[in-house]
Parts: sequence; C-alpha cells; structure tokens
Amino acid sequence: MSTLNKELEGSLAIEGTKPYTPRAQREQAPTVKVRPSLYDIGEDAMAINDLLREAEGELTPELEARLDALLADGANKLDAAAWVVRQLSGSAEACKLEAKRYRDRADAYERNVDALKARMLFVVETAFSGKLKTDRNTIWSQTSATTVSFDVAPDADLEKVAQENGVFVRRRYELDKLALKNYHDAGEPIPSEIVVTENPGKTSLRIR
Repeated sequence: MSTLNKELEGSLAIEGTKPYTPRAQREQAPTVKVRPSLYDIGEDAMAINDLLREAEGELTPELEARLDALLADGANKLDAAAWVVRQLSGSAEACKLEAKRYRDRADAYERNVDALKARMLFVVETAFSGKLKTDRNTIWSQTSATTVSFDVAPDADLEKVAQENGVFVRRRYELDKLALKNYHDAGEPIPSEIVVTENPGKTSLRIR
C-alpha cells in the first residue's frame, strides 16, 4: 500500500465508519445480485399474476389466449413470467409445508381423542357399570361384532395350498411389463392379445 493510501485510510478510519478501500480493490469487489420484487419486475409480471389469479388454477380458452398474446409480445414478458413461476413455486411449497403442519396437528388431536375415550371407557365400565346418563350426555360402552381374519402361516407354502385346496387360494394374473419392455426393445414379437402403445416424450419448460 502506498504512503498516500495509508494516510487516507488513517484519516478516514473514524469510529463507526468503514476503512478506506482503494479504487482498484473496489472495482474487483464482487457484485451482489438483489432478487427483484414484484414491483421491480414491473407491470408485465403484475399482469401475468393477475391473469393467473383470475384463473384460480384452471385456465379457460379465453384466458389462455390472453396469456399467450401477452407472453408473445417480447422477451421481457417471458422474463417476467419466469419470475412469476419462481414466486408461485415458492408459494406452493410454503402451502405444502403449512398443509403438513395442519395434518400433523389433526393427527395429534385424533390421538388425544382416542386416548381420552380409552380412559373414559375404563372409568365407565369400572365405576358406572358400562353406562352413564347426565343432563348433557349419555355415555356407554359397546362391544362390536366378532370378526374373522385369515392369513398365511409364516412357514406355509401357498403354492402347495393352492394345489391341494385351490378353492382357498385366489390366483391373480397380471402383465409382466418389464419383460414386455425388454421384448419390445429387442424387436421381438408381442402377442396380439396385448395392446402396445408408444407414448411420445413430453416437452416441458425449463428455467435456470
């Protein structure tokens, strides 16, 4: 650092201020990019946002035509649209997080309901002979009908059961789509009973 720069730095190093930075260093300093707001983007983004708000997630042919005309008016319109896409994506993620928070709260409430009802059932059966009537509520215990379930034993051979007692085993037939794809890719013939549909790739928009 030159003697002149040292003197300037010393004279400007007042308490509460930043030290003097030479011009060459200032020119090399990185530029901080500030994300523009909806106001900074301007009327284009606001117009696009208003159209989408009017659509409420379902574009009618009329709204599609208006939006297409707006976007086709110039590159700056697409630039504004890209900004709106990012904003809407962020809002969608925030809504998903909020929805998850509400689902978790609902689950907690339901667990509390089950826990409280279990304790109430215990008291009603042990202290009130299974039924209690007050001015506000009639509370009683009730046993549901008996149900029956069937499962395969851990060491059982279901194929053997099917051979010996076929009436108890239901067979399900389904296509092996991986094998079919391999045959199709290899150019092998596919039985006429199987419908082959080739779905073309979908063109999607990418923003970086």
